[in-house]
Amino acid sequence: MRVKIAYTVEFEDVENEVKEIMQRALLNIEQACQESQEATNNLDTGDVDILTVIKRLDSARRKLSKADMVISDCQEIL
Repeated sequence: MRVKIAYTVEFEDVENEVKEIMQRALLNIEQACQESQEATNNLDTGDVDILTVIKRLDSARRKLSKADMVISDCQEIL
């Protein structure tokens, strides 16, 4: 469940706050890329565990979704 948290910062600190929040989005994107790469690597092997590939792809999608929400929040802030 997502909840909205409100707090105040000085106007000149808004950019730095958004930058810090964006770091979370970037981390999620990096992790999604890693999960996707691992899923792809699993498909390259002769001994494919499809369930593992599906789980990695689901994890990548969830991380991308989180990143999208964070980026949307940052867009609204700015």
